[in-house]
Amino acid sequence: MEANRLGPQGFPELKNDTFLRAAWGEDTDYTPVWCMRQAGRYLPEFRETRAAQDFFSTCRSPEACCELTLQPLRRFPLDAAIIFSDILVVPQWTLMTYMVEGGSSSTMAQAKRWLYQRPQASHQLLRTLTDALVPYLVGQVAAGAQALQLFESHAGHLGPQLFSKFALPYIRDVAKRVKAGLQESGLAPVPMIIFAKDGHFALEELAQAGYEVVGLDWTVAPEKARERVGKTVALQGNLDPCALYASEEEIGRLVRQMLDDFGPQRYIANLGHGLYPDMDPEHVGAFVDAVHRHSRLLRQN
Repeated sequence: MEANRLGPQGFPELKNDTFLRAAWGEDTDYTPVWCMRQAGRYLPEFRETRAAQDFFSTCRSPEACCELTLQPLRRFPLDAAIIFSDILVVPQWTLMTYMVEGGSSSTMAQAKRWLYQRPQASHQLLRTLTDALVPYLVGQVAAGAQALQLFESHAGHLGPQLFSKFALPYIRDVAKRVKAGLQESGLAPVPMIIFAKDGHFALEELAQAGYEVVGLDWTVAPEKARERVGKTVALQGNLDPCALYASEEEIGRLVRQMLDDFGPQRYIANLGHGLYPDMDPEHVGAFVDAVHRHSRLLRQN
């Protein structure tokens, strides 16, 4: 079973499986780290590559996606490579929130209006999206993905009642059906991560939703999250992205505190949300290095 976790058939053996072992709840020699949006506009090489063609052309080009995926790994000793793509490739403008809103919003009022005024239509749309997502995610694994992360980016806009009614059932369904789809396709299981931004009110439910890892944003205290989810899942997170505007010395201090709070095992370090376009790549490197350095020291003590 362990060998199956290292990569799909025909792929070279992994040189670093620390991220996967942490996601499966196994002991690691240090804390693995990656960053949401690590292939992003904060890198000048990313901006240069993206300027050559439009977004959807980029997503459909294996060569371009490979280049963008590898750019942050050339700079930083990250423990995971994030395949460059976007959920926009399922319906070309993301999922339900923006399909209803027609764009970004600070309140998501139009999408929430649907939930209140058109609950049956909302469930129908969410079922349709789930039906599209499941084979898409299974296909990602068939193509070589070794872990999957599902985002519920607007959990905080929903609140406990709407989240429980309109989000959690589909979050559970995706995990259940993807795992079944992998088995039916003869594919090895992969760890799945659920990240529900501002969903701190549902940590217990998320920990029991069928995912190996629960991602946390920066509004959640790590030690409290540990108490609430127990030892059933690994945790991921959760440094405030804006902490990377601080000095490299302060970044190191904040990382030490974060690692102390999460504990040495069953943990993947990350930011509490994605990197911002104006962030200094040197400070991203300081974050990654601090995680590796201080987590090794913690394990020695």
